[in-house]
Amino acid sequence: MNLPNKITLMRLPLAAVFFVFFFDQPLPYLFPSLHPTPYHHTIALWCFVFACVSDWLDGHLARSTNQVTNFGRLWDPIADKILVTSAWVTLVANHAMPAWIVLVLLSRDFAVSGLRMTAAQLGVTLAAETGGKVKTVTQLFTIGFLCSHYALIQDFDVKLTVPGYYWFEVWILYPACVFTSLYSGAEYFRKNWALLKD
Repeated sequence: MNLPNKITLMRLPLAAVFFVFFFDQPLPYLFPSLHPTPYHHTIALWCFVFACVSDWLDGHLARSTNQVTNFGRLWDPIADKILVTSAWVTLVANHAMPAWIVLVLLSRDFAVSGLRMTAAQLGVTLAAETGGKVKTVTQLFTIGFLCSHYALIQDFDVKLTVPGYYWFEVWILYPACVFTSLYSGAEYFRKNWALLKD
């Protein structure tokens, strides 16, 4: 359990903190005298940014200090998936992301996780591929962009009426997430199809 692995595991509670602050509903709902946390969307955004930085940091430290482990290879993508899944569910619940796109993205992730589990049973650890890293960066940027959208509107009452802002989301970010997700998933199965055949 070296430092890079500890940073990886730190993203698990960060996902929960992001979820709680983005909604900020249960306590005021149960206790009407409580008021929602001021700027809770912004707090959730910075929590997500911090988690993204930790995703880069643990990999950088592991490689630069020669502390790459099988634990890290397995749990780094799992921690990423928990963080990203929490964010996607949160955004769909707030009508900030089409549900069918998230269904496609999560289906791909579950399929690749199944492939990893199959490989683990055969004693093989699948490291992250380049396509998977591009997919992750694309999704993290999209989530951060959408969360900043929410923070500006809800916390700072900024009127985002610029058509280009929404055009960028719908015609650039959404297709990029779907394409990189499906392409990288197909690459995982193409390169490791022998494991499934066996």
